[in-house]
Amino acid sequence: MRFIRLFLFHLRDYLSDQYFVWLVITSTCSIFLIQYTIAYASHDLNNPLLWRQSGIFGTWTSCTTVAGCISFEKYKGTLPYLLNSKYDERLSLITLLLPASSYGLFSFPLAFVLAKILGVATGPITGNFILLILLLWLGCTIMGILIAAFLTLSPNSMLYETLIGTPILLVAGLFGNEAVLKPLTNIAQWFIPITAPISALTRNIVFNWAAYIFSLIFWLFLIAVTVKKINYLVRKKGALKII
Repeated sequence: MRFIRLFLFHLRDYLSDQYFVWLVITSTCSIFLIQYTIAYASHDLNNPLLWRQSGIFGTWTSCTTVAGCISFEKYKGTLPYLLNSKYDERLSLITLLLPASSYGLFSFPLAFVLAKILGVATGPITGNFILLILLLWLGCTIMGILIAAFLTLSPNSMLYETLIGTPILLVAGLFGNEAVLKPLTNIAQWFIPITAPISALTRNIVFNWAAYIFSLIFWLFLIAVTVKKINYLVRKKGALKII
């Protein structure tokens, strides 16, 4: 299938850049070791939340690299070839953006191994747990597509990677006090797709399917609006210098 072949091609290209490879490793390990130090000092190594948060943090950190993917392809001069082919240009762009969130999943086994080595409780790895990780990945992917599309409108999109990572995780409820987080995440889960999976993974809250599906539809709508705007600027106005 051509979609899979294109995805694998872009994944290999993505992993050929050592920055992307080491970003996931360093971000996952650094947040894990910070939390491990705190947990060790407070005798709380039996808490599986430690490695789960690290996996989520690494996955989202990798996903934020999509911010400059389209602009980087434009800079390299390869973007016109991706768009002006017989293959659907929308699917072609999706295969370009998927590697960021897909490689980010490596954060979970990495954090799991660190937990085993350092004697941190991991908890059971069930089918429901794996499903929640996949739902988190889907949410990250949808959000990444919108972020990449929206930042195409800016000439400085690659500078925004570091600005969109942590704030979204804070609003989604990955870190913070439970009493403060609960009212925040009760609202955020309807608008940020990664909120419901994060809540279920880190606080054992029943997964809110209605909020998750609504948030995905909301972001897909925003993607459609943004792509329509970009298409208008490119095809009608000749702006953005994409093709």
